[in-house]
Amino acid sequence: MTVDHPKPLTPLRRRKWSQRLGVLRARALLRRMQSDRVLLVLPLVVFILFLAAMAALVSYSQQADLQRDKDNLQRDSEWAQQRISLDLTLAQDQVQAIANSLSLHEDRPGPFDVQSLRLLRRYPQIFLVYYAHADGTVVFKKGSPNLATEQINSLVGKTLKRANSLQLVQQALVSQKTAYSTPFKSADNGWLLETATPVMRNDQLAGVVGVVYSVEGILRNSVPEDLNASYAVSLLGPDNQLIASASSQPIRDKALQYRAPLPPFEPGLVLQVSSYRSSPSWTTKGLYWSVFLLSALTLWTLLTSWNQLRQRLSAQEALTRETAFRRAIENSLSTGMQAVDMQGRIQYVNLSFCRMTGFEDSDLIGSQPPYPYWPAQQGAEMALAIQQSLDGLAPPSGFALKIRRKNGSEFDARVYVSPLIDVREKQTGWIMSVTDITEPTRIRQELAASHERFVAVLEGLDAAVSVISLGTEEPLFANKLYRQWFGASVHGHLMLNGGQMTSVGDDDHADTVDSFAGLPADEILEGHANAHETYVEALDRWFDVRQRYMQWVDGRVAQLLIATDITPRKRAEETARKQEEKAQITSRLITMGEMASSLAHELNQPLTAISNYTSGMIARVKTHGMAQHELVDALEKTGRQAQRAAGVIKRVRDFVKKSEPARVSCRVQDIVRNTLELAEIELTRRNVRLLNFVAPGIPTLYADPILIEQVLLNLLRNAAESVDKAGRQGNLRSIELKIMHDTERVTFTVKDHGTGIDEAVMERLFEAFYTTKAEGLGIGLNICRSIIEYHQGRLWAENYYNQGVIAGCIFSFTLPLGAPRERPRPPAPAGDSAPPDFLPSRF
Repeated sequence: MTVDHPKPLTPLRRRKWSQRLGVLRARALLRRMQSDRVLLVLPLVVFILFLAAMAALVSYSQQADLQRDKDNLQRDSEWAQQRISLDLTLAQDQVQAIANSLSLHEDRPGPFDVQSLRLLRRYPQIFLVYYAHADGTVVFKKGSPNLATEQINSLVGKTLKRANSLQLVQQALVSQKTAYSTPFKSADNGWLLETATPVMRNDQLAGVVGVVYSVEGILRNSVPEDLNASYAVSLLGPDNQLIASASSQPIRDKALQYRAPLPPFEPGLVLQVSSYRSSPSWTTKGLYWSVFLLSALTLWTLLTSWNQLRQRLSAQEALTRETAFRRAIENSLSTGMQAVDMQGRIQYVNLSFCRMTGFEDSDLIGSQPPYPYWPAQQGAEMALAIQQSLDGLAPPSGFALKIRRKNGSEFDARVYVSPLIDVREKQTGWIMSVTDITEPTRIRQELAASHERFVAVLEGLDAAVSVISLGTEEPLFANKLYRQWFGASVHGHLMLNGGQMTSVGDDDHADTVDSFAGLPADEILEGHANAHETYVEALDRWFDVRQRYMQWVDGRVAQLLIATDITPRKRAEETARKQEEKAQITSRLITMGEMASSLAHELNQPLTAISNYTSGMIARVKTHGMAQHELVDALEKTGRQAQRAAGVIKRVRDFVKKSEPARVSCRVQDIVRNTLELAEIELTRRNVRLLNFVAPGIPTLYADPILIEQVLLNLLRNAAESVDKAGRQGNLRSIELKIMHDTERVTFTVKDHGTGIDEAVMERLFEAFYTTKAEGLGIGLNICRSIIEYHQGRLWAENYYNQGVIAGCIFSFTLPLGAPRERPRPPAPAGDSAPPDFLPSRF
C-alpha cells in the first residue's frame, strides 16, 4: 500500500496563496468597517425618528387644545353678543312705548317721567332720556340718579347743541325710524351712544325721544360676570378703537380674539372677546416632561454606543496614532532634546537639537563628555555643569551656557535637566532640554535701556507722579517732583487722592499680597481716569489730580496718580469770579427793568377775569336773577383768579429771589381744566367754540402748573382772537386743543381757523417787544417760549393750508416726561444777590 505525500508548494503557488489570503483579510476588514458604520449611524436614525414622532404628538395636542379654545371662545362670544343685543332691543322697545305714549297725549310731563324713570331703573346703562321737538328744543328730560345735574346738563341742555345729536334727530325725522349714532366721547361721561325715536302725532312728526347710553355701562351691566372672569370683554368703536374694557387681567400676546358687531348699533359698535392664555395643564406638562426624559435617555444610549464604537476604533489605530504623534512632536519642537544615560553617554537627540547645533544625530549619539558642541575655551565650565546634572544637583531654573555650532559660531542657551524614568519607574538617565535664549537676552537688554529712558522722562516731568499698591499702600514709584514736594512716603499720594486706601492689615507673611488678589481686575483696569482738583494747605498749592488703576509689572493692581500744579490758573479763575459778580449785579438791574413790563402783561389776564366776574355778579344780583349756588360758584372763580394773580406776583418775586420755580408733579387734566375755566370768558365773548381732546393715560408732569397754564391760556386767547378777526362762521368758528403723548414727551397743539401768520411776521414771532397788535406789548409769545424752554421743551408755530390758501395756524409745544435733566449753572457768588436763572434773560 502506498501513501501519497502532499506535494511541496512551489514559490509560484505560495505567492498565489499569499495574495488570496491578503484579499480575504482585506474583505473581512472592509465588512467589519461597514458594520461599524451601520452601528454608528443606526442609533442616530432611531433617535431622529423618535424625536419626530414626539414632536408630531405634541404638535397635535397643542392644535387640538387651540381649536377647542377657539370653539369655546366663539360660542361664549356669540352668547354675549345675543345677551347685549337683547338688552338693547328690550330697552328700545320701552323707548318706543314712551314714543307711542307721547303720540297719544299732549306734551305732559307726568307719563313721560314715570315711564322714563322705570326705563332708567331697569337699564342702568342708560344715562339720559329726553323728548325734543324737531327744532331741537328739549321739552322733557330725565337723567340717571347716578349722574349729577352738571353732567346731565353737559349732555343735553334746554336745546340740543351737539352737532351729532342734531344730525341724529334729523335722520330720525327724515327716515321716520329709530336712528342710531356711532360711539362718541364726552369730556365728563366717557364714551356714549345715542338713539333718536320719532314721535308721530296725527300722522305728523311731533319730535323725537332720545336716549343716551353709556358704553361702559353696557359692558358692565349686559355682560355676565362669569364671562368677564373667563375672558377679556371689550367694546370697539370706529376703526377698531378701544372705547371700553371689562378686563381685570392683562392680555398676553397672541391671545385668541373674536369680534362681532352689536345690533342695532352696527357697524359702529363691535364686541371683542379675548381669551387669557393659561398655562398648560398638568397632563400636557407631564407629556412634555416624558418627551424630554425619553429624549435624554435615547441621547444617553446613543452617546454610549458611539463611545464604545470609538473605543474599538481607537484600539485598532492606537499604535499608528502613537507613532505618528511622537514623530510629529519630534519634528515640531523648537526646543532641543537630548537624553543621556547614567554615565553621560548621549542616547537620543531630536531634530530641533540637530538644527540648533548643526550636527547630525550620528555625530552626537554615543559620544561622551566633552561633547562636540562644547566651546573649547569653556570646557571646564561645561564639564562642571554636566557633572552637577549627573549628580542630581542641577538647579530648577537650569543652566545658562554657551553652545558651539558645527560651523564654529556660538549662541546663548538655557539647559534644563530632569530625570528619565522608564516604565518600571526606574531612572535610566537624564533628559536635557536646550532652549536658544539669544533673542530673549537681546530683548531683555533693550527693555532695560528703554526703562532707563522712560524713568528719565518721568523724572523730567513738571507733574508729580506716584504709584502705590492697591491694598497694601506700598510705594512702587515716585518721580523727582513728587519726592521734592512730599518725600518718599505715601502720605502725599493719599493726601492728593483725598482719602485712605484699603490695606491688608496682616503682616504674618513676608510675601503679603494685596487684598484683591485672585479677583478679576478687568473692570477696574478698563475704567477711565478719574480727575479732581484738591488744595494742599501745607504747600499752599492747587493740584489737578488724575488717578486710575493699572496692573503693575508683578501682576498686582496699583493706583497711578499724576498731580499737576494749577495754582496760577486757580488764581486767574478767582479774579474772573470777582469780575463775574460785578457783571451779575448789572444783569440783575437790567432784569428788574424787564420785569416791570412783564408784570403788567401777566397780571392783566387774571385782573380782567376778576373784573368780568364781579361785573356779572353785580348785574345779576341787582336783577335778583342769581341763585345762591351760582353766586358761590362765581365767587370761587373770582377767588381763584385772585389767587392766580397772587401766584403770578409770587412767581415774579421768586424770579428775583431764587433760581428755580415751584416745579411739582402735576396732571395734564388739571392743567387743562384750570386753563379752560379762564379761557371760557374770552371764548364766550368772541362766540368761539372750543374742541378739546386729551389722550388717556398721560403720565404726570414735573413742571410749574401756573406757568404751563399761562402758556396754554395765551395760545388759546390768541387763537380765539385770530378766528374772530377772520370773521369765520359755522363750524369754522372754533379752535381745537389736542394733547397727545409718547414715551418721552407730551405735545400740546392749539389749532385755529383764523387768518394765519405772514412769513415776515413768522420770522420775528417770538422776539421780545415785537407785536402786530395795536395794544399789544409784544412779550406774550416771548414769555411763553422762555417758559417752555426752561422746562426743556420746545414751542413752534406753523400755518396749514387748504388748496394752497392759508386756512389757519397751529401752535404746538412739548414738555418732557419724568424728572428734569440737570442744567449746568455757574458757581453762585457769596451772599443772597445771586442772579436768577428762573427763565432766560429775554424773559
